[in-house]
Amino acid sequence: MKRYICLLPILAAVSCTVMPEVPEIEENDGRLITKVAEGEFQSGDRIGLFMFEGADTPFGGTAIAENVLVRITSGGTKVGSEVFFPESPVDMFAYYPYWADNYIVDNYLTVYTYEDQRPLEQYRESEHKFVKFLNYENTGKPVELAFERLVSRLSYELVPGNGFSSPEELMDCEIIIPNIKYNSGILLETGELKAPEGNRDFFPYAEEMAVVDGKVSGIHAMVVPQTLPKGASVANIRIGEDTFRCILDEDFIMKKGVNYTVTITLDKSDTKSSGIVCGGLSINETSWE
Repeated sequence: MKRYICLLPILAAVSCTVMPEVPEIEENDGRLITKVAEGEFQSGDRIGLFMFEGADTPFGGTAIAENVLVRITSGGTKVGSEVFFPESPVDMFAYYPYWADNYIVDNYLTVYTYEDQRPLEQYRESEHKFVKFLNYENTGKPVELAFERLVSRLSYELVPGNGFSSPEELMDCEIIIPNIKYNSGILLETGELKAPEGNRDFFPYAEEMAVVDGKVSGIHAMVVPQTLPKGASVANIRIGEDTFRCILDEDFIMKKGVNYTVTITLDKSDTKSSGIVCGGLSINETSWE
């Protein structure tokens, strides 16, 4: 496939919940103008953009824009250069988060989640998003980019059981999600993810941890969609000298774009051991705000 890096400027106008509304441009005079519609992006977030001339196979034509950086700012966007539509239809996609050295292999783009999501930046940049257009014809209006999430999110709730007098006792905890796959790829043509690879222990984001309705909540992890088998632990939780292992009693199948609330009741044991099996565990699909 013939490809080249486009060094012409691109213009973009952004409208989303965290930024001021940008007036819609009436005509684009052949220039590609993007408008980010959804996704809860913040100032400083970076999006990558690819555009190709139409061909018999998706994204098989000559590259018009190759990994062009679109940076979201408090006033809109900051981008490199203009990109112009050809007279024929185009294929294009955008993704988050931007990687300067990202490239396409066998029509896949990498989807990678950090195993240590305790830093806010690494937690947010594990929330991969994607939008594509095939055979898109220039309408003279901004191209609205409505992203979809590619990952699952695990949101933990800790409930005090026997041996704990209050949920505040659970606040000083360390959570590890053991043996999670972290590397996958999205097929550009269909938007489907390939089977994830690589196993590592995950450390979730916990800066928003708080006691709400008698439970500790605000603990989250972005995870490539995968299946955790029956008998696996969905979390190992250390509180003081006790370690709780939260064992699944059935296969846990994750889907992209879904938030799973994992509610765990912790009961102390009189016997100190390498791991106390949690007595109460439930997983429910809930809205992802």
